[in-house]
Amino acid sequence: MKKVILSAILLLILSVIALGQEVITVSGKVLDASNKRPLGFASIYINTSNISNVSNMDGVFSIKIPPSNRNDTLLISYLGYKSAKIAINNFNNKELTINLEPSVYNLEQVVVKPQDAVSMMKAAILNITKNYPAKPMQMTAFYREMIQKRNTYVSINEAVLDIDKASYRGYRADQIGIYKARGNHDENRIDTLLMRFQGGPHSALEIDIAKSPFLWTDLVDIDQVYNFRLEDPVTINDRFFYVISFNKKPSNPDMYFRGKVYIDSETTAIGRVEFNMNVENDPRANNLFVRKKPANLKIDISSAKYIVNYRESDGLWYFDHSRTELMFNVKWDKKWFSSTYTVTSELAITDILDGTERSRIAIEDRIRQNDFISNRINDYTDDNFWEDYNVIEPEESIERVINRIIRQLRRRS
Repeated sequence: MKKVILSAILLLILSVIALGQEVITVSGKVLDASNKRPLGFASIYINTSNISNVSNMDGVFSIKIPPSNRNDTLLISYLGYKSAKIAINNFNNKELTINLEPSVYNLEQVVVKPQDAVSMMKAAILNITKNYPAKPMQMTAFYREMIQKRNTYVSINEAVLDIDKASYRGYRADQIGIYKARGNHDENRIDTLLMRFQGGPHSALEIDIAKSPFLWTDLVDIDQVYNFRLEDPVTINDRFFYVISFNKKPSNPDMYFRGKVYIDSETTAIGRVEFNMNVENDPRANNLFVRKKPANLKIDISSAKYIVNYRESDGLWYFDHSRTELMFNVKWDKKWFSSTYTVTSELAITDILDGTERSRIAIEDRIRQNDFISNRINDYTDDNFWEDYNVIEPEESIERVINRIIRQLRRRS
């Protein structure tokens, strides 16, 4: 069984917008039209550019509009719903409510491929070299990792990262460098347990299923390890996706994973994967996630959740965002009560450069897989960089943070 490192989150892709004195912000709320339920993590795009954002868990979003795009249209989409288009001028300095209708499928118009779930999954893996970049790319990303004890944040680290993303046709590892970083560590709320998160940014990229298929196994063995099943199809950004659920075979004694894979019907590309590691009630999970602990401390991993998302552009699919949430209980010997800790990490791609614009990441700026980003914060702290975002607010969604620092990112030399 391969060593597992915690991965990170990414809830959106947000391209850098042009500087201007008249940038405006539009905001709204995305709801299910049938029951008025908020639609969290709905995708918000300007239809003529790469500028985008996502709604928070309450369905609320905001997006900055440069002067050149004021007369454009916003595209709002959500998994399993019809997309909506709204002229930016309609916002007129007020928050709008956008009601999305659930998608209705006319089965007579749907062409179903004559494949079972396993064949479709194998076809998606075989087409990775065709559907994903063949050349290395340089990406800019915003990264955040947080540790909570019950409902209290005890450690928060944020960073702007440079990523040298390797080709999907080779085995070279991705490289990550720090541009700016900062952190907040509250020792008064930690009691007697000091917890640190190792290799967070690297683990955020290591759940790139298109780069390293397929979850602890190889193509020839996936149907020996996993059961696959076709679920109801969905639409994402007006594209039709087949949905394949998977879980390890009951006879398999190892943990492995369970979840869903979303496969684009036109290209057979993997567009999204939502999955959990089967850690529940399995003491072996402790050895996978916990590197070092006191002998008189018992740790039980209660859940390990992951999301990785890709975005299509000009016929290719790009790593877009990832998220990890790990929950566990800790209990000291001779104490009556245990404590619940949650480790969350998020990674959001904010810009992608093609191969001609790449520059090497300096060795001294690189993050290694065994690094603690909390140990590197002081070397990259720059209070002037964060400007009006001068206080870390853990409840603020990652997309709002990126909106706040777009101008600073644009100023990079």
